[in-house]
Amino acid sequence: MWAWLVDRFETPSLLATLGALIGLAFGYFGQRSRFCLRAATIEFAERQWGQRTTVWLITFSVAVMGTQLAIASGWFDTANVRQLASVGSLSGAILGGLMFGTGMILTRGCASRMLILAGTGNLRSLLSGLVFAVVYHPFCKFRLAPMAGSARRLV
Repeated sequence: MWAWLVDRFETPSLLATLGALIGLAFGYFGQRSRFCLRAATIEFAERQWGQRTTVWLITFSVAVMGTQLAIASGWFDTANVRQLASVGSLSGAILGGLMFGTGMILTRGCASRMLILAGTGNLRSLLSGLVFAVVYHPFCKFRLAPMAGSARRLV
């Protein structure tokens, strides 16, 4: 399906263009909908079904259905997805969830919302996004292999 695009354009320029289009669409819709996981969580905890909870539920549903459709139609192969192929641990999931939630509360927004606010010129969110990127880099680049191995032995 995408072969004609790859044949017609060079791969790096195609990826850059698609990335820019997806980023612009994400920024536009994120800003217009005021998408924020933290705000939706607070609304949910207070049993107030407001706009933010609704937007989050719609976004989550569309993402799950779109992913399942892509897998079922053969557009997306899950065999090489790192998060699905590697063995995880319950303690790692709990610790990671607590770290994510704590950071989200301290910065008053999730990483997605911080990125959207940084695009509008919010310096607090820009600094929070930079801290997020610097802290996340060792987990992504180096995968903290010794820590992950010891966590697997603990569970």
